[in-house]
Amino acid sequence: MIGLIQVVIGLVFLLLLLSLLVTTIMELISSMLALRGKNLEKALTNMLANGQKKGELFQAFKGNALYKQLCNYRDSAKLRPPSYLSSQNFQSILMDIILKGEDAGKLTQKIEEIPNDELKQVLKQLLNDAGYELDAFKERINGWYNDVMDRAAGWYKRNIQILVTFVGLVVAVIFNADTISVYQRLESNPEELKEIVTMAEAYAQKNELDIQTGGSVQQQWEQVNSLIEDELQQANAPLGLGWHPEDLKNMTPSDWVVKILGWIVTALAVSLGAPFWFDLLKKLVNIKAAGNEPKA
Repeated sequence: MIGLIQVVIGLVFLLLLLSLLVTTIMELISSMLALRGKNLEKALTNMLANGQKKGELFQAFKGNALYKQLCNYRDSAKLRPPSYLSSQNFQSILMDIILKGEDAGKLTQKIEEIPNDELKQVLKQLLNDAGYELDAFKERINGWYNDVMDRAAGWYKRNIQILVTFVGLVVAVIFNADTISVYQRLESNPEELKEIVTMAEAYAQKNELDIQTGGSVQQQWEQVNSLIEDELQQANAPLGLGWHPEDLKNMTPSDWVVKILGWIVTALAVSLGAPFWFDLLKKLVNIKAAGNEPKA
């Protein structure tokens, strides 16, 4: 039983390292393509302009000075949408573009002048629910925005999960991280199994997982290199990662089918995320430690 747990620990450790690498790569991709900002912008267009980026109100929102301050500059001229916008800032910007510098006492009139009928009805409903009290109306706007952002976060996670699985498959192929062959290798090589389990146990002693988010593209790229050179490089030999020309010569069509299946299993497993594999690793290491205790 302990032998099987050790093999599983080695396999889980591999999936943890690959998950960390894929997570870091995804942060790099997300920063380079401004994926979070684009998701936020899409949610704002749905709220303000029925999904039309050329909508008058949405363009006014983007032109607001506060919104521009929260954006990132790709170069000296082009703005990248912010990754996050608080409900307070959204409410402040929305009130500014609705009132257009007029007194808040003209709020009802200004809402009636909004060209977007759907947005107009939403704001009139929120104003009615607030009993036509300005502070209560602002709170209703905050709640509306937070509800929409919760759904937008769900959209982002579903869409990004597809990309995570694809990146996981690419990483599995590049490192030849075939879950099936790694399992077989660890099961049949006690010395290599012992080495990788020792590494896994040391890793499991960490109090928390070090997942870096944010930062510049350069910092994220350095993190990717660090994971490859420091973490995966050490585990490369005992896990049998990488491509070996002598192994490819004897590959039969059925061997390739099994290997491709192993890559797919790796990609799907990696998509579960590094926190999942880290928690599982810690539990397995604890089970192994309990199993190794001498009997009284």
